[in-house]
Amino acid sequence: MLEQNYNIHYENDSTSNYLVLRPKNYRKLIDYQVQMLLNNRIHGLLGFHINSVGNQINCFYDTTSKCTLVNIMNRKKYNRNEFLITMLMITKSIIGIKNYLLNDNNILLDENNIYVDPETMNLFFVYLPFENNTNDIKMFLLNIIIKLAKFQEEDCDNYIQKILENIKSEMFNLISLKELLENLLGQNIKRNIPNESSDTTEKTATEKPKPPIKRGEVKIPNIPTNECSYTNVNIKSKDTLKVFNKISLTQIILQPVVLIILITILSSKFVRMSESPKTTAIILSFIFIGIDILAIRILNEKKVGSPESYKPLKYITEKMRENSFAPANKTTTDKNNKKLQEMHIEKENCRGGETVILTQSQPQDTPYLQEREGKDIIKVDKNSILVGRMGSFVDHIIDNNAVGKVHAEILNEEDSYFIMDCSSRNGTYLNDDRIKPNTKIKVNNNDIIRFANKEFTFIIPS
Repeated sequence: MLEQNYNIHYENDSTSNYLVLRPKNYRKLIDYQVQMLLNNRIHGLLGFHINSVGNQINCFYDTTSKCTLVNIMNRKKYNRNEFLITMLMITKSIIGIKNYLLNDNNILLDENNIYVDPETMNLFFVYLPFENNTNDIKMFLLNIIIKLAKFQEEDCDNYIQKILENIKSEMFNLISLKELLENLLGQNIKRNIPNESSDTTEKTATEKPKPPIKRGEVKIPNIPTNECSYTNVNIKSKDTLKVFNKISLTQIILQPVVLIILITILSSKFVRMSESPKTTAIILSFIFIGIDILAIRILNEKKVGSPESYKPLKYITEKMRENSFAPANKTTTDKNNKKLQEMHIEKENCRGGETVILTQSQPQDTPYLQEREGKDIIKVDKNSILVGRMGSFVDHIIDNNAVGKVHAEILNEEDSYFIMDCSSRNGTYLNDDRIKPNTKIKVNNNDIIRFANKEFTFIIPS
C-alpha cells in the first residue's frame, strides 16, 4: 500500500537517519496537522520534518537508533506480560493522537515501517498528514497476533483468545481493547504477588541456614572410605583409654601399700635389735622411697612409651593410606601421566614437522569479517547476523560506545552477501562510503566494512 502511493527513500546526515516519503501523485496536506507534528513532541509518533522542492513534498521521519517492528518480532519470543504491554502501547499511541486533533486513519499501520527502540521497546509510528488516508486497525492487530508475534511456551489464562474475541467483535473499539489489556495486566500482577510471597515463605521454611565460612577456611569434600575402618578406630581408642585408667589406678593403690610395708618393717624387731635403730630406719626409708619412685617411673614409661598406645595411630595411618589417600594418589598419578603424554605428543609433533591445529580456529568455509586492527571475527553462519553492543538482542557484540545498540545487519541471500545499516547514529561504511540506512548493499570479497570506527575486512574463503 505504501509503495503504491509514496516513493520511499532513506537519508542521513552526520548524526541522524531519516525515512523519507514522497507522494507519487498530488496529495493535499492538512496544514493544521503539519503544524501539530512540527510543534509538538507526540508520544508514539516519529519525529517529523517537511520540505518542498517545487511541487515535490518530502516528509522526513527520524528513525535514528530504532529497528523496525517486523525485525523485532522475527527475533523475539514474547511472554504474556511483554505481549500485553506491546499491545497496550499500540492502542494507547493510536488513542493518544486524538488529543492533538489528529486522525487515527492517518497512522501508517505497516509493520515494516513501525519503529521500535530496542532498549526500551517503545513503539513509534509514521503519521501521514494528507487527506483521504485510510487504514484497517482490526486487520493490523489480527496480523500481529496471528502471523508476526512468536510466543514463549508458558501456562496462561487464554489471554490471546480473549484479545482475539474482543478484536473480532462487531462492537470493537480501541477503548474497550485498552480496558481489556489493562485488566489482563492487573490480573497478572495480582496473580504473581502471592506466588512470590508463598515461594519466599516456603524457601524460608525449608532452607536450613548454612554455617558461615570463616575467612581462610577451606571446605574439604567427603572422601569415600570404608565404614568399618571408623568403627575399628573407635574400638582402639577405647582400649587405649582402658590401659590409661588401669595404670592410674595402680599408682594410686601402690602408694599406701608401700607406706604400710615401710611402717611394718620400721616397727619390727629387726630394726629395734640393730646396733643403731635410728640409722637403720633412715636407710630402710630411703630404700623404700627409691623403690616407690622407681615403680612410678616404670609405670609412667609404660603409659607414655608402651607400643600399645601407638597402635591406634599406626592403625589410623595405615587405613588412611589404604582407603583415603589411594584414590587421590591414583588421580594425581593419572593426571601427571596424562600431562607427560600430552607433553610427549607436543614434542613429537614439533619434531615431526606436523602442523598443530589451534583451538582458536579460523572459519574454513564460512564467510567472515576479520577486524583490521584486532582479533575480532564475525562469522556469517546464518542468513541474518545483527551486529551491535546490545548483548541481549544482537548476534555479535562489538564492545565500543561509538557502535549502536543494534548497528547493522549482515544478510546472506542465495550465496550473495549484503550489509544494511540499522539507522545507527554513527553510520556504516562500505569502502569508506557511508551507506543509506535500511538499504541493502551488496558486499564482495575483501571489501572494507566499517561500523562507526571499527573496521573489518569481509572474507569469502576460496
